[in-house]
Amino acid sequence: MAKIDEPLRAGKWTLPNRVVLQPMEGCDGTAAGGIGELTRRRYLRLAESDAGLLWFEAISVCPEGRANPRQLFLHEGTAESYQRLLAEIRERALAATGRAPKIVAQLTHSGRFAKPMGIPAPLVAYRNALWEEGKEAWPYEIVTDKYCAKVADDYEKAARLAMAVGFDGVDVKCCHGYLLGEFLSAYDRAGPYGGSFENRTRLFFECLEAVRRAMPADMVLTTRLNACDGFAHPHGYGTSARAEYDLGECKEILRVLRDRFGCAVVNITLGNPYLIPHINRPARNEAEPPEAGMRRIRAVTRELQMEFPELALVASGLSYPGANAVAYADQLLEEGTAALTGFGRMIFAYPQFYRDYRCCGQLDKRKTCTACGKCTQLMRAGSVTGCVVRDGETYMPYYQQYVLEKGA
Repeated sequence: MAKIDEPLRAGKWTLPNRVVLQPMEGCDGTAAGGIGELTRRRYLRLAESDAGLLWFEAISVCPEGRANPRQLFLHEGTAESYQRLLAEIRERALAATGRAPKIVAQLTHSGRFAKPMGIPAPLVAYRNALWEEGKEAWPYEIVTDKYCAKVADDYEKAARLAMAVGFDGVDVKCCHGYLLGEFLSAYDRAGPYGGSFENRTRLFFECLEAVRRAMPADMVLTTRLNACDGFAHPHGYGTSARAEYDLGECKEILRVLRDRFGCAVVNITLGNPYLIPHINRPARNEAEPPEAGMRRIRAVTRELQMEFPELALVASGLSYPGANAVAYADQLLEEGTAALTGFGRMIFAYPQFYRDYRCCGQLDKRKTCTACGKCTQLMRAGSVTGCVVRDGETYMPYYQQYVLEKGA
């Protein structure tokens, strides 16, 4: 048995294998934030993957925090659509594989990248010249301390609904430059949410505390966490003048997650896909060779996993090896780089990749992710998102429209 196929006991969960389907946004929900037809199609295909952990895509906790007009938004008016889909996922998984995955709700506030009506409406922790270059005229609004308290309340309400509709756990998302993640680099912000490490982590920890209050004992609290931003100080958290990355503050956060909040699983990522996508999504034709990005992700995750062996860390950025992706992931597990392996772009291209691997001992190279970046292009353009290459009948029309609009 390969390491990736072994079960894992992580806190309250026993997972049947080490495969995690990462939270990949399809941008295909309803206007109200409910489950759309393409959303349902995507997750029912993923249900047949046999992966042990399905990390559901980003779900906004408030209307102004949506990244686009079709981002999922869990509230009383949409809750029934989530409940139906979760039941369908489990039913489909049991029929196809004999077991159902654990399913995590990723709760988020898009902050700087909010576009609830399809036009920029950024809510920011502070003004950042690097991130705002070329976008200086956007209507930036620095969130107040009072608003931060509202954000924690929004997370608590969303977590209660996540529990009610049937999720197995809740992720308080803190990565990729979204609101909670941006506060980690709010070095120059005045008041209780900026400056010191204690202040910069305050909103994140307040949201974790709010979610924990809403959760029963059998639900799991977790987070997708940036280990470092990939930008030089003062623009990025987790960097220093002496090194490409400095994981000191990330380690402090992991200690708090473990000791104060009882987190047993943490999904590790890095970078900002809006500005430096190659940092967390190694791909061809980017600012650095993809192998360099893979080495960085591997080194960062390994350093954290070695220091926190009791935590089950999820390694990211594993789709680039294509047909060798599962073998590469298994190698990371064998060497102790991580306890779980997360696949993102691969699940757009090849939703049943792990089931094929289990059946055939290898992946079909005609189905694997080509790391072309078209799915990311669609998302950044505000379009419905999916794999143009491997699922072209569904998504090629959206990409053709993107090309026409870009050309125009």
